[in-house]
Formats: sequence, structure tokens, C-alpha cells
Amino acid sequence: MPSDSDIVAICVKVIKTLGHLPSQSSKFCFLNLKNNLSDIRKELEKSKSRIIDNTLLFAKKVKKVSSASEYSGVVREHEEKSLLDKVEYRYSDVVCEYEEKMLLEQIIDKVVNDNSTDIFLYLKKNSIPDCNILNDKCKLDYGCTMSFDGIKRANKKAFTMENCVLKHNDSGIYKKDKLVFTSKEDWMKKTNLFVNTDNINVNSFVKYGLSVGISYFQNETFNEVVKSVYEYTEFEKASLNFNLKPTEEFIKAVNDAIKSENSSEEFKEIIKEYGQFIPTKVILGGRVYFENVRKVSGNSKSKTATANIKIADGNYSNTKKISKFYDFNHLKLLGGKHPDGENFDEKNWIESLKDYQNWECIEYRNPISIFQFLPDDLRKESFIKIGKKILYTGTEYCDYFLFEPGICRHFELNKLPSHISRIIQKSKDANCDILATAIDAGNSENIFFNCKIFYDQEGKPSVIIHGIQKEFQFHRRKYKLKVGLMIIGYDIDFSFILSDTSVELIKTEYDSLNQREFGSIKLPLEHDLMTKNIPFFGIPILSNLDSSNDSLVIGHNFCNTRLDVESKYRLDAFSYCSKTNCFVRLPKFTFCTLIIPNNPTSLTYELLPFEFQFPYISDILRNKPYIDLKEKFARQSNNLDPKCVSLVLTRDNNYTPIYLNQSRDHITIEYVECRCNKTCSICKEKTLKISSSNKDYASCSVFSLSSDANLTETK
Repeated sequence: MPSDSDIVAICVKVIKTLGHLPSQSSKFCFLNLKNNLSDIRKELEKSKSRIIDNTLLFAKKVKKVSSASEYSGVVREHEEKSLLDKVEYRYSDVVCEYEEKMLLEQIIDKVVNDNSTDIFLYLKKNSIPDCNILNDKCKLDYGCTMSFDGIKRANKKAFTMENCVLKHNDSGIYKKDKLVFTSKEDWMKKTNLFVNTDNINVNSFVKYGLSVGISYFQNETFNEVVKSVYEYTEFEKASLNFNLKPTEEFIKAVNDAIKSENSSEEFKEIIKEYGQFIPTKVILGGRVYFENVRKVSGNSKSKTATANIKIADGNYSNTKKISKFYDFNHLKLLGGKHPDGENFDEKNWIESLKDYQNWECIEYRNPISIFQFLPDDLRKESFIKIGKKILYTGTEYCDYFLFEPGICRHFELNKLPSHISRIIQKSKDANCDILATAIDAGNSENIFFNCKIFYDQEGKPSVIIHGIQKEFQFHRRKYKLKVGLMIIGYDIDFSFILSDTSVELIKTEYDSLNQREFGSIKLPLEHDLMTKNIPFFGIPILSNLDSSNDSLVIGHNFCNTRLDVESKYRLDAFSYCSKTNCFVRLPKFTFCTLIIPNNPTSLTYELLPFEFQFPYISDILRNKPYIDLKEKFARQSNNLDPKCVSLVLTRDNNYTPIYLNQSRDHITIEYVECRCNKTCSICKEKTLKISSSNKDYASCSVFSLSSDANLTETK
């Protein structure tokens, strides 16, 4: 067992260059000879001058003729020759894995003088890097955030690296290529060193990078930057794959955020401190970017020109900020060494990359949210606490064939992005819901379309689309439909964690005992939706679909009159059979109401009144109430896309059931003809229609599914 008597003064020297004696100045330490080398390393690391780090190995000095059998399998050997006494030595370095098994007294060098004995401990540079060395150099276990100045490493460490696989490219992979930008998103991705990856996570991290630099990306000069092409030379020296284990500090921060009353802000603060994501594969080596090749229009060939970006204190001459990626006149280095002010010497630059201390990360791959590495239970608590998000909005085309009354179209969601399909079909944790709407892309007259959602026994969703005609035309018709889709669920991939758009879902079941044609459901909504202009809309969901209900067109409207003292709003629902052209009893269904309490932009939502082309004509059939979408959403480039729409009534006037007919540029009110001979409850009790005299009691909730709205992007 080590004792104080074993502590001696030792001169620590570093062997800097093979073939010479140790040349670095000596540093004296008091060390215990009976301690193992692992403990000695810790002591030397803690010293003020930090005498040792991961790049240095312990070494034993032995004569060349001496037997090294006792170190077989433990040391790697290099030879040196003393310039003083011509005696040949070798300095055998101790492999890191064996430091715990070897004592300090086994490797020290005792030099006996006339009156004293000097003790030396030799260190030598590790010529072959390991994962720890590269991690310390590049901070690979720190989270990252994209920015227009390149990848930013976090201030705090969220992980420790595990199961590292380092693959050396001894011969080096050398290539020359061009960096071409096709969009702002592409620019952000590539300048943040995601050059050869289309990982879906990258796209969401790119959106955040664009949002934090939005003032920069909106300036006119940046449009010219995107048109630039940069030639580069790359020399790959190694690739590094690794797993990560979250630190206790990071886990505590997440637990505190979950318990907080303001969790959203707490999670944003975590990202600020620990980063948004972390790449789990990196390419190391060197890359040099040369002066830009400016694109020219059309199909003409590119021409080379000196970079015309002038740098002055990091700003444009017009005071607009510029990314550090372009903070060079003729070239920019990632890794390797090159003297400032000299012409680029590729041979010398490549030679400098033989030293791993000159390597840098030249490419990132497989980025994953920092929250994905949490234990399963904590990760699930996190995304539930964050709340549901709008995971996807988009449009798809489908064909609808109408050749007999009552036909419906099962539109399966087969063309969604792969990560969204995975979330919907394979992850119950996401608890996804779908809203859909459909319009006729051909803008045909005398037909309108209605959607509902159906989940089969395996939980696979599809959109059920009905086409309703006032008078069925007995010949086969094909309609080209444009279907708008919105996917809402828990963000299990943490791709939209920074989004300020939160959503609330209320699901209410209708299973009336008296099975009437018209039914009402109370909606316990806390928000004052109308006065605060909060988006809300919904869709019916079926869990059973057969011949008894596949021809039923379920309509609905919201009404802000109470069913009881507990509810501010109610939902009225009604069912029409497109096969018999009669109102029929409502089937069992679930109604999903979506509310967006903090809609980020007015471009996405309007609560619009109905207008009349001829305000003073009372003939409703010839003077149909309408809303001009083209005028209201003219600022969006794809303003003619389908929109989520719901009718909102402010008076309980026993209106006859109202369906909404959405075309490319209008929303009109539609009434269907019931052929029950006035025997159903609807035909007996509900006869009022919207007219110019009572139009103020009806409005339409219109929510754009346009991708221009950037619903999932933080502003």
C-alpha cells in the first residue's frame, strides 16, 4: 500500500522529436512511486500547468540491448540514440489500457550522480490518436446548433462518449469538388458541414438555423451569396462513430423543465445551454475552400472570378452582417496548416495533416436531437410535457371516380414523407391525428366534396372523401382532387421543439341513444375563440366503416351558444346519405376539434364573414353566400391550395344543415335536398337558411395549410 515515504521528487520530461534527446524544459513534481500510472495521470492533469493530456503517453527509457519481454503486449517501441554517450536507447510507450496495471516505479529512469540520484519520468506524444484525444480536441460530446456562422458548440456538456469506433484512412481519401447552393436551406446545411446527407432531421435543424439568422437571410445581398459556387479540396484522414450517454447534469435540467410551470421556455433554455442536436458520426481531416466561381444565368458555362466579398470588421460595406463562412478573400482552411500571406501550397498542407493535432471536423453526419438520448421514460415525459405540435402540412393529388350514387373514395396516406409515415404507423407514443380537406382541382360546378377520417383495426388512417351532387349524372366522371393534410401529434423526434406554435385537441364521442338525424355535442373550451381570433376547426373520425355508413356524409358547424352552463361552445352535427339523398340518423363517431391558441402569423388564419353578390336580392338559390379566398389569401404564393374550413354560427336559429363547398378560390354555402317527404326531424324542425338579412350570424373559420405559413418555424 502506498505510503508517504514513497513520495519522491521526479523530473518530468517530454520527448518532442524522435531521434533526439528530450528537449522540453523539465518540470518537477512530487509523485508516489507505488501509485499506478492511471492515478499518476490524474495528478499530472490536475496540476496548474497540466503537464499531461490525452495526447501524451508514459514512456520507459531502456537500452537497445535490454530485454523488453516483460513489457510484451504492453508497450509500443521507438528508438532513439543519445548524442552524448552514443549509447542507443529506445523509449517504449505504455498503452493507455495498461496504465492501471503498471506502477510508476516500473517506468522511471534513475540517473546516479556523484552525490545524488535524479529520477526522470518520460512522456511522449501519442502518434496514433484515440477517441478521447479527438473528442477533447473537437468537443464531439457537446451539443450543436446551426447558425449562419457555422456549427456552434454548446456551452455545457450534455453527454459522455461511449462505444466509439475510430476508422483511420491511412492512405487518405483525397478529392476535389465544388460546393453548390440551390437554396437558402441548402446553403445553411452545407456551410454547417452537412454536405453529403439528406437526413430528415437535418431539415428541421436547418429551419431553426435560418430562423435565428432571419434578418441576415432576408437581405438582398444574400441572394447573390446563394448563387455562388466554391471549389474545395478535401483530405479525409479518419471517421468517427460513437454513442452517447447523457450526463447527470443534463438529466437534472430536463427533470426540472418537466416540473416547471413554464416548461416550453425551460426546454428552450436547455437547448440554449446544451445545444439542439449532436452528430453521431464525423469525418476528420482537412478541407480548403478556394475563391468562388460565380454562376452565370442559363445553361452557359461557369466562369472563375476572384471573390468579390470585402471584409471590414466582419461587416459588409453596407453594414449588413456576413457569415464567417465567407470571411476570406481567396481561401478558407478547415484543418491543416498554411502560412498566412503565402500562396497556397497543397503539398505542404497535406503534409501537415499527418499530425492529427491539425485535423478538424470537415463533415457531420447523422444528427440527432439531444433529447433522443434520454432514458425512454424521461424522453416520453419530455415530449408529452412540451405538448402536441403540427408535425406536417401539405397537399396531395388523387383521382375520384363517381359512377353511381353513394360512392366514396378511400384515400390512403402513402405519399407522406418517410419520417411522418413512420411516426403515424409505427409509433403509438406520437398519438397522431389527421385533418383533411379536398377540393376539385378542375373547379367543376354542381359538385362539392366532404372529408372524414377512418382508422382501421390496425390503426392505419385513411381519408374518406364523398362527392355530393344535387342531381346525379348517370355517367362515369373522373375528378382530379387536391387533398390538404395536417398531421398533429407529439413530437417524438423533437424536431419542432423550438416552435412557438402550440395546439390543443379535444375529442368528443357522439353516440346518441335516440339516434337522431341532427345532434349536438358540448365543447368544454376554455378560450374565447371568437374575440381573440383563435383558429379552431375539426373533422369527424370513424372507427368502423361498412355498408351501413360508407355513404354517409357527416357535416358539422360550431355554435357559440351553450348547451349547459359548463360549455361556451357546442358542435352541431348532421348526416346525409348520398345514396338515398336523405338525412339519416347519425352514426357513432368521434369529433376531433383542433385549437391553435398562439397562431404565429395572421397569414394562416381568418374568421371571415359571408358576402352576397346581390345583397338586396332575397332569392337564396340565385344569390348564394360566398367567401373570396383568392382575395383574402392573395399574399400566399399557393393561395389556391385547400384550406381547413368550419362554419361558425352565433345564433341558435334552427338553421337547416349547412355544408361548405370549397373550390380553388371560393367557399360557398350548400344545402342538400332531402327526399324524405318531410318525415325526418330536420325537414320538420329546421328550415332557416343564411340570407343577406341574417348573414352576420354566420362566419367561416379558414385556416391555410400553405407551407408558406411556416407553422413549425420559430420567428
